[in-house]
Amino acid sequence: MWVLLMMKYHRGEIEVQEKACLREEASRVSKIVRENIVDVAARFIEKQVMLIIGLQDDNGLVWTSVVYERPGFVKVVDSQTISVRALPQPSDPIFAGLKTGNTIGILAIEFETRKRMRVNGIITKVHGTGFTVDTREVYSNCPKFIQSRTFLGFQTMKRQEPKLATHLDKDQKEMIREADTFFIATHHLEHGADASHRGGLPGFVHIADPQTLLIKDYPGNHMFNTLGNLVENKQTGLLFLDFEAGNLLQINGESTVHWEGTERFIHLNVKQIRNVIGGFPLEWEFGSYSSFNPLL
Repeated sequence: MWVLLMMKYHRGEIEVQEKACLREEASRVSKIVRENIVDVAARFIEKQVMLIIGLQDDNGLVWTSVVYERPGFVKVVDSQTISVRALPQPSDPIFAGLKTGNTIGILAIEFETRKRMRVNGIITKVHGTGFTVDTREVYSNCPKFIQSRTFLGFQTMKRQEPKLATHLDKDQKEMIREADTFFIATHHLEHGADASHRGGLPGFVHIADPQTLLIKDYPGNHMFNTLGNLVENKQTGLLFLDFEAGNLLQINGESTVHWEGTERFIHLNVKQIRNVIGGFPLEWEFGSYSSFNPLL
């Protein structure tokens, strides 16, 4: 049985909804949000090979990362409890934020079928091989802007030491320019952490300079969870994954939402960068771009 929650929007989300002239639509779509996981959702989550996770660390910085393992590493223990048997690397800034009582945003995404599900909750237990989450918000998103990919398997890769920086270098800028997918985490003081997907044609993330990224917000579910959080808290975590070469790029920064009429843009000021060559040993074969991707 589904437990109806109906998302209660906070001030930032309402502000963006009103500026976008989509307040009524947002009110209607809030009914898709539940606090528990039904069987079909549980089966979807449990067959995944990776989860995108986002949270705020003890310093108030928001980061996004990925955990992965063979299918079955995620278990739905009961209708409101998820057990994850995987952890990020100890050097990953997400690792220190995995603490009991902290909120976490989780995104399960299946590129081949263009399906995705978001789970926001509270970490209830952390142990040597994983963590447990008590769910608070569970809902599916539409397939828009998801590029199809087929999972080929795990690669044997030599993970290099993380490269830390405050400015994007030439290789990092090239990785961003070629990206058709990235993930974004935000955090709200009362509503907690959230992790989401963004997709488009390569080049949809514009690099203004080595410390500034400009990203147009494409039409989505009208709830504006990400942008609403950014109105209240500028802290932002981005994650770029190289699905062929197996590299990982994490960016922490501060974002503001800019408007041109009813269109929205995220302006991100880069603060910290963590780049790991060989940090994502999952190999994927590209299929096709989403038909929803706007032309650049």
